[in-house]
Amino acid sequence: MKKIVSLIGRTNVGKSTIFNRLVGKNKAIVSELEGLTRDRKISEISFNNKKLDLVDTGGFFSSKKNNFEDLILLQAHEALNSSDLILFVVDSKTGLTPYDKDLALMLRKSGKLVKLIINKIDVKDKGNISTFNELGFKESIAVSAEHNINFDLLKRYLSSFADSIESVSEELINVCVLGKPNVGKSSTINSLLDQNRLIVSDISGTTIDSTDVQIKWKKKTYCFIDTAGVRKKNKTSEKEEKISVIKSLESLQRADICLLLLDPTSFMKDQDMTLISQAKSVGKALVIGINKSDLINKEKGKEIKQIIDNDPLVKKIPYFFFSAKNKTGLSKVMKFIESLERKISLNFSTNKLNQILKKSLEKKSIPFRGKFKPKIRYVHQGGKNPHIIIIHGNSLDKLDKSYLRFLENRFTSEICPPGIQTKLKLVSSKNPYN
Repeated sequence: MKKIVSLIGRTNVGKSTIFNRLVGKNKAIVSELEGLTRDRKISEISFNNKKLDLVDTGGFFSSKKNNFEDLILLQAHEALNSSDLILFVVDSKTGLTPYDKDLALMLRKSGKLVKLIINKIDVKDKGNISTFNELGFKESIAVSAEHNINFDLLKRYLSSFADSIESVSEELINVCVLGKPNVGKSSTINSLLDQNRLIVSDISGTTIDSTDVQIKWKKKTYCFIDTAGVRKKNKTSEKEEKISVIKSLESLQRADICLLLLDPTSFMKDQDMTLISQAKSVGKALVIGINKSDLINKEKGKEIKQIIDNDPLVKKIPYFFFSAKNKTGLSKVMKFIESLERKISLNFSTNKLNQILKKSLEKKSIPFRGKFKPKIRYVHQGGKNPHIIIIHGNSLDKLDKSYLRFLENRFTSEICPPGIQTKLKLVSSKNPYN
C-alpha cells in the first residue's frame, strides 16, 4: 500500500511550490496571494519504481479571516491524520513565528514522523536557519523551492522513506468533473465518497484548482478530478482565476471520461453550451449529469428531457438526473461512467470502416474546389477515446470543412455508442511529380 506524505505549514510558506517541484509539473496553482490552496491536492511521485502519494494542503493560520478558513483547517487536519510522513514547511525569510511554534507543538503531539523543511533560502543568504532549532526537531533540510536548491537532498530523503513501498500500482480511470461554478461538482464527489473530502459551500468559486480524488467502484479505482467552475471570459479578470480555468481544461485533456454537470434551475445557458462544445472538441467520452434534481418538479424534468433529446449539440450524449445533496441517483453516476469506460477501448475493423465510407460517399459526393476534386481512397482506425479515423487520399487539405463534419458525424453515428466520439485525421499521398 502506498504511503502518504503531506506538506503542512502556515499560509504562504511555499508548500505548493515544493509540491510542484517534487511532482515535476505545475499541478498546484502558485501565487503570492494567501490562502489559494483550499482543497488537498494529491499526486503520485515515484523513486526507483516506489510510489508515494504527495499531498499539498491549505495553509494553517491565515493572516486574514476568510469564508473558508475553518474548512481549510479541517482539510489540513484530515491530511495530518491520514499521513505517514509530514513535511513541516517553514519560511526562512520570514523567520520563526508564533504560528510555527503552535504547529510544531501540534505535530509533536500527533506522534507522526515529521521532517522540518526550511524553505526560501538562496545561495548568498542562508536565512535564519538556526532559529528554527527552537521548534525541537533534530534534523531539517534547507531548500529553495523557487530556485531548486537542495532538492536532491529532499528527494534522497523521500526515496529512503519509500523503500518499503511496493512497485506495482493500479491503473486509474480518470474522470473529469466539469461545470460552471456552484453546480455541485465537489458535492457530487463528496457524496460518492460519503465523506467531506472536498470543501463545499454555497459561495461560487470555492474550488480554484483541480483536485484528484480516488473512488473505488466494483474493484476498479476511478480518479475523479474536481475542477474549478468555468466562468465566462469577461468574469475571469483575476489572474489566478484565469489560471484555474486553464487547469480545468487541461484536466479535461488528461481525462478518460468527462462528467459534465448541469443545473436544472438555470439549464442550458450560454456558458453550458460553451462547456459542452469544449468537451466535445476534446473528444473524450462524455456523459451529462443533471444535479439538483430535488429542486425541480416532474414537468420541469420533462421539459429538460425534450431540450436534450432535440438539441443537436447534446441529443446523442447520455444523461441522467440525480441529487448530490440528497444522495439520490448516485448509483447512476457510477453506472454511466462504468458503461462508458467499457466502450472507450472499442476496436473497429478496417473493412467495416470502409463500408461506412463507401455509403457516405454514395450519399453525399465530395464537392469540387473550383475545377478540382479531392479524392478519398480508404480509412482505418488510428486511436481511441476519441476514436481517430485516419483518412487516406489525395489533396485532402482541400476538403470542405462542412464535408468533413458530415463524415465525422457519419462515423460517429454508425460505430460509436452514445457518449463516444470520433475525430478525423487526414493523410494525403505525396505527388511524385512535385
